[in-house]
Amino acid sequence: MQERTVVDAVTAALVAEGTEVIFALMGDGNLDLLTQISMTGRIKLVHACHEQGAVAMADGYARFSGKPGVASVTHGPGLSNTATSLLTAVAAHSAVVLIAPDTPTGDLNHPQRFDQQSFIRSTGAMFRPLHRPDTVHADTGAVFRHVRFGKGPAVLNAPTDVLLAPLPPDTTPYRPAAGPPAGPAPDPAAVDAAVAALTAARRPVILVGRGVPPGDDAAAVGELADLLGAPITTSLKAKGLLATHPRSLGVAGGLGAGPASRALADADCVLVLGATANPWTTDGGLDGGVIVHVDHDAEAMDRHSRAAVAVVGDAVKTVAVLRDRLTAAGARTGWTPPAEENHRAGSAADTSPVPPQDVVDALDAALPEDRLLVVDAGHFGSYAQQTLRSWDPRRYAFTHDFGAIGQALGVSIGAAFARQGERVTVVLGDGCLMMSLNELATVRRYGLPLTVVVMNDGGYGQERHSLRAKGLPVTESEHAWPDIAGIARGFGIPAHSIGHTADLAILPRVLAEETGPVLFDVHIDPDAQNRAFADIAARLRGSSQDVEGERR
Repeated sequence: MQERTVVDAVTAALVAEGTEVIFALMGDGNLDLLTQISMTGRIKLVHACHEQGAVAMADGYARFSGKPGVASVTHGPGLSNTATSLLTAVAAHSAVVLIAPDTPTGDLNHPQRFDQQSFIRSTGAMFRPLHRPDTVHADTGAVFRHVRFGKGPAVLNAPTDVLLAPLPPDTTPYRPAAGPPAGPAPDPAAVDAAVAALTAARRPVILVGRGVPPGDDAAAVGELADLLGAPITTSLKAKGLLATHPRSLGVAGGLGAGPASRALADADCVLVLGATANPWTTDGGLDGGVIVHVDHDAEAMDRHSRAAVAVVGDAVKTVAVLRDRLTAAGARTGWTPPAEENHRAGSAADTSPVPPQDVVDALDAALPEDRLLVVDAGHFGSYAQQTLRSWDPRRYAFTHDFGAIGQALGVSIGAAFARQGERVTVVLGDGCLMMSLNELATVRRYGLPLTVVVMNDGGYGQERHSLRAKGLPVTESEHAWPDIAGIARGFGIPAHSIGHTADLAILPRVLAEETGPVLFDVHIDPDAQNRAFADIAARLRGSSQDVEGERR
């Protein structure tokens, strides 16, 4: 296409970056850009109902595609409406590019004018102004380079008068941003210390985060675990990594599996690979053994637990070196943590309302192994995060990075566009859905194969439990919502109301029949309380502990 204006140049840059989808809400500031993008026929525009939803969708697309997720909103209130989703994406270090026009330069009386730079920077996202027509390629390339380097969201802030300005005649074609360089090789002296610590250990455990990518790279971790005779645990972000390995104990921490946390507590040496080992993963910290921490980011060391051996280097390269060194030393007998006994009894077939664990168990049995999962935040979510299984962290996401509810529907819509033709299952609470209800229209408009499971306890569950723990009335946490299944049908989405345990039997049949969206409104027991989530809530209320959200 012939580039005449900055709008043309930004459009060409998006095409050159391989952008396939843009999640948008059109307004005066971005209508020229979105129209030009549409006219190319090269990029699909997905129109959200709210700017928060648009950015959440870009977040979901980035998480499930492994590519930048692009969103665009208008200036002023269009940008301010993105706050929670942008903060969530920042906390998740998600590769989101937000194109946010600004009011015209020098128009101090524009009704939508506000300090967009301060607003964006307050979220922790990168702010890059589109300075002048002759810097459009440098400015656009900077935001894509930022997200491709794994530094989290970046915002291209473009005053509309700059967007509509003509390009200088000598403007050269845009060149896509380069990818990140390979991580550093580990320091030999640090590797020697790590080998010595692992060789001396009698109860080693490996804790793996998202710094180790799934696939062939992760296989070396399994080989290392076999050499050490070490159990494998993961952070919640890495849920599903090496899940089929016989030494895998699953996710550690309160929102994971009990055996993984007990293994970390009993270990005399923990090898941390590409994880922050924050208090949520480690149940308050790794205090009982030697810590060998491997991460490409030196700032990750000692952030939460002091490492006896810090290896700054690419986690995959380091694992390969450790594997080769320990292979020469010969395999170890290792240890196996005691198995956990399951004393949970099933509920009666006519139980109503439905115990939340029964919902998760039935859904887990009904879904295929190659499931795509998104789980929202809230008390109900603790059950899903603990026992709803995943075999691949690239196919699983939780959305409580910023502690906000109501993000999962948007993220799941982005996931559906990232994984075209595959069914996505989103588990969210009734309060979560009511915050994002408008995006059911987006689900219906695009006919997405989305399964929406609403864990409906008639209010805000964690607040109910917190009030009760304080001896306060729970009245203000309870809400008589409209018929959620009926609302979904009003949007044109098939919906089923489940009020008894026996009704869960419809899940496999309905999921086998539906090809488009479907919603299940499951009325769960509001008095059921997950002990792990109660512990997490108590930790959040503690003012003396400095904790950081789960990043990897």
